[in-house]
Amino acid sequence: MPFQGDMRPYTRKDVLAFPGFRPGVYGLFRDNAPVFIGASGDIKTRVLRHLANDNADITASGPNLWVAEPVTGGQAALDARQKQLVEEYQPVVR
Repeated sequence: MPFQGDMRPYTRKDVLAFPGFRPGVYGLFRDNAPVFIGASGDIKTRVLRHLANDNADITASGPNLWVAEPVTGGQAALDARQKQLVEEYQPVVR
């Protein structure tokens, strides 16, 4: 099942507009090609770290879009949804 959310520009301004303290999964894309799929207890904070170049492999892949999907149910639910999306999208960075 694909991401349940809309693609957004991968910019600091756009990420800052996303509500904080929301657990879920997120994807970083270069156009429509999946770069990275992650999970976090706070999507906004984690994606802001990526924008600050915390992972050289992600930065080198040049993502320009991102998508976020809130997930409830705790860490097990986050891990399961992330695994499902990684298998579906096969991102470049793992």
